[in-house]
Amino acid sequence: MPFIRLDPHPFKDLPSQTDPQALKSSITSILHEASPLLTNLQTSLQKDPKPRPSHPSTAQVTLSQGWHSSEFWVCRQSDHQDATKDGTGSWREFEDGLRHDHAEHEMQYTPSVTGLKQLVNWNKNDIWDPEMRLDVDQTRYWDFILELNLIVHTFHPKALIRPRAFISLTLSAALGKIVSQDTIQPSGFMTVQIPFCLSNPEEPGYEQLCAEIWNFVPPRTIFAHYASLEHVELLAGSEDRTIRWTMATTSEAGGKIPQWVQRNWTLGGVPKAVVADVGLFIGWVMKRRGQREGQLAE
Repeated sequence: MPFIRLDPHPFKDLPSQTDPQALKSSITSILHEASPLLTNLQTSLQKDPKPRPSHPSTAQVTLSQGWHSSEFWVCRQSDHQDATKDGTGSWREFEDGLRHDHAEHEMQYTPSVTGLKQLVNWNKNDIWDPEMRLDVDQTRYWDFILELNLIVHTFHPKALIRPRAFISLTLSAALGKIVSQDTIQPSGFMTVQIPFCLSNPEEPGYEQLCAEIWNFVPPRTIFAHYASLEHVELLAGSEDRTIRWTMATTSEAGGKIPQWVQRNWTLGGVPKAVVADVGLFIGWVMKRRGQREGQLAE
């Protein structure tokens, strides 16, 4: 069974917190799946006939969607000028906003995210090697971030739509193409999110983790799940230094929301939401930039 899938994993599938070789093996397996899957989705899904706007971003968003195996995936791609000006962001702003503190930042620019709890942080574990380098399929990965997060979304009207909680394993790494034995061409970073779930009865050995989850989520919460792949790259040879942001996701909201509603643009389903995320992020980047400039001017 693949790591990157919509069907959520049991906690026993989490990367090891005690065995460094087992941990490295899990990370390698995830990366081995991630890049080929994202490439496959970009070429196999049905592309919308016209790009979509996502204010205040000046970049148009190309949207694709369709079935891959037994999962319905939505993929978007947008090209952004690498600049600190309205409607876009610099490479540093993209990297800081989408790679570092990924979940915390997502909560800041996504209105529906109302709760976040970090359940496990492998980077703080004694077996973690901050100098780890992994070569996977002609790509070198480094500067890894690995954590398990509990994310709560609240929707309106609250009386009609129950909160959703997602248990997500997030792996992020810088990456570069292996040109030769001694030469790496840095090209950006990849972030992978993999769903996990509570089981009934609880898995032996994970009682404390389950208790943390139940104590954090609000009443009436429905546990939903999603998997996603995100690649942000600085395109080589582009005169204006173009940042390409590609994201693909498959999701299940759970509860009584029909699948056709979740996939419907007009009814605010996943396709519309992933396009809106571009504008939400760029708007947040612009706001942070303005705050920093204001502080410097004081």
